[in-house]
Amino acid sequence: MKTIYFLITGILISLSAFSQGTITGEVKNNAKEPLIGATIQVIGKSTGAITQIDGSFELSQIEANDRLIFSYIGYVSDTLPPNFSEKMLVTLFETDEALETVTIRGRTESVVDEAPFLNILITEAELQKAACCNLSESFETNASVDVSYADAVTGTKMIQMMGLDGRYVLISREGIPTIRGLNSRLGLTFVPGTWIQSIDVGKGAGSVINGYESMTGQINVELFKPESMDKWYLNAYMNSFGRLELNANRQIPVSEKWSSGIMFHTSQQFLEMDTNGDGFMDMPKTRQINFLNRWKYEGDQLMAQIGVNVFSSESAGGQLGFGFNDDLNSSPMYGYEMDTRKAELFGKIGMIYPSKPTQSWGFQYSMSYQDFSGGAGRRIYEGSEKTLYGNFIYQNVLGSSFHQYKTGVSFLYDDFDESFNSNQTGSLDSTFRRREVVPGAFLEYNYIPNENFTLVAGGRTDLHNLFGTYFTPRIHARWAFSPSLTLRGSVGKGYRTPNALMENSMIWVSARDILYQAELQPEISWNSGLSLAGSWLIGEKPLSVVADYFYTQFESQLVYDQDISSDLLVIDNLEGESFAKSFQLEASYQISERLEAKAAYKNYQNLMTTNGILQQVPYQSQDRFFFNMAYATRFDKWKADLTVNWNGAQRLPDTSDSPSEFRLATASPDFFLVNTQISRGFRWGSIYLGGENILNFRQENPIVDPSNPFGENFDASMTWGPIAGRMIYTGIRFKIKN
Repeated sequence: MKTIYFLITGILISLSAFSQGTITGEVKNNAKEPLIGATIQVIGKSTGAITQIDGSFELSQIEANDRLIFSYIGYVSDTLPPNFSEKMLVTLFETDEALETVTIRGRTESVVDEAPFLNILITEAELQKAACCNLSESFETNASVDVSYADAVTGTKMIQMMGLDGRYVLISREGIPTIRGLNSRLGLTFVPGTWIQSIDVGKGAGSVINGYESMTGQINVELFKPESMDKWYLNAYMNSFGRLELNANRQIPVSEKWSSGIMFHTSQQFLEMDTNGDGFMDMPKTRQINFLNRWKYEGDQLMAQIGVNVFSSESAGGQLGFGFNDDLNSSPMYGYEMDTRKAELFGKIGMIYPSKPTQSWGFQYSMSYQDFSGGAGRRIYEGSEKTLYGNFIYQNVLGSSFHQYKTGVSFLYDDFDESFNSNQTGSLDSTFRRREVVPGAFLEYNYIPNENFTLVAGGRTDLHNLFGTYFTPRIHARWAFSPSLTLRGSVGKGYRTPNALMENSMIWVSARDILYQAELQPEISWNSGLSLAGSWLIGEKPLSVVADYFYTQFESQLVYDQDISSDLLVIDNLEGESFAKSFQLEASYQISERLEAKAAYKNYQNLMTTNGILQQVPYQSQDRFFFNMAYATRFDKWKADLTVNWNGAQRLPDTSDSPSEFRLATASPDFFLVNTQISRGFRWGSIYLGGENILNFRQENPIVDPSNPFGENFDASMTWGPIAGRMIYTGIRFKIKN
């Protein structure tokens, strides 16, 4: 009897394993909202389905031993066995929310696993590890973006990515290019950190959907949304350099489908600091007012938003005593000033189709006007920029969810008007005007046969009224060898129109004459790269490692040569080679439930032909090291962070033709920068205390011949490190949640 029983049981089990049936279910997010267009795929088979408007799905010919992958863009995928006896209820978690549910308690920055290119997500919690007063100061605890110093007068901070200047990165706000053109150098300081919900840092050539300007990467800033903002968010900040800030975000509920949000920022720096005794302010006095309001509509099919952003910013620096109302031409003091005004109208509109959940369209737009007025010494600058941008995107599938595509058209209009005197005479002798009109079309195809492989191939064609046709091909691939190891690769072309004056405003604070030797031409580059991301348990604690290598080759480039002569900046088109190689190895480890550490080593080989010599570009450390440690007590009552950056030696421009007393070394020394912050959390918010440059490192004598600022040897542009020393800050964050 036992033999017969086991035989019958075995037959029944075998039959059930090979039997086929139909399953039904629903896919929702953790807020119990249906996910429309989520993908259900049977591993190893071509069988699959897409959820309907209510999140429901149905699959037939499913076997008991099948495994189903449930996925949705922006959410963590899940793999489950089929359930024939009852309706399957599947919950997917958003990427950043899911990170909070796993054992990696301190993880506030991560590689987005589903992305076909190397994409690092920086969350609000990561941004709050530092004061994060504006976007240029939001990367101090991130290894992928480096912060550098423009000069010893203007106080401008710049970013570098993959060994190249930040102007080669496409910086967008929620998909709309925003920090570009005349705004490319100063624009980072006009995005308050308290407005930022998260930052996506994409390395390598970006998607063709966002335009042709992404040459080495893309930084996309997501602001707080009207529907998800806190009812009130207030932040007050002050530091030992005399900087005061007040930020206020307010959600305005309107109706079930309408919501609105207001974000306000004001700041002022009023102290005149001169820690090195050279008679110049270490950083300018500033005052800024920034306001943003947007409205959002969320219907059953139609979604739309419209917003307005206006700001005013003023800076006054130079010799001690120079003020906001002083005139550059008539003042006996050497001064620097820059007044900036901007107004922007922006928005989005999109449509989904309940009967066709994979089909949708969207339109993004932005209209802006900004003007700049100021200068340094006797050099006067006047500039304005009018921009109109529109991008229409349509997406659908080809047969099944394995084949997806996005296509559309775009339009970019830029009207630039600049005046500048390139020497120290005080008269306007150079006028730069141009109008760019660029319509374009694009197509991007996504092949996603399973959760382990993704291929994205795209191309766009843009018709530039000044420079002809741009054709931009790009391809990205992702291959997950296993759940713990993923390889990514990319290659793509990029274009951009340089803005020689604003992108080199640091030269204004020197006696160098600016010599233009060529007509303006677009910059063209190819970028290719590989990355390998892995995650393993070491001692039951997660270890994450990311290694990436990128190579950027320029076909055309505008070269700013400071090596020909110490009294000249020569601007010319590239003659010879120019390329950048970037290698980064980063690791993070959860030491304990409350303590996390991450470290990174970076090596940059950025060579450009200047003065007939292929050599490392100036002001770029070839070797860098980054370390961050974060600690949090239970319920985040206390949090502490420590960040250490080591910057290797940097090549400096050749000054061998200067008088002996004004000659500089050929390279800077290496140095450490140490930042730290501690915060105490309460039910209503938090208070924080921190410090930057704790070791009080300063560049010695950052200004050449400061006692004779109108003389022929004066130069405040040879800056490779911090000018001011240690800075202590404190602040308070107050929240009223909905």
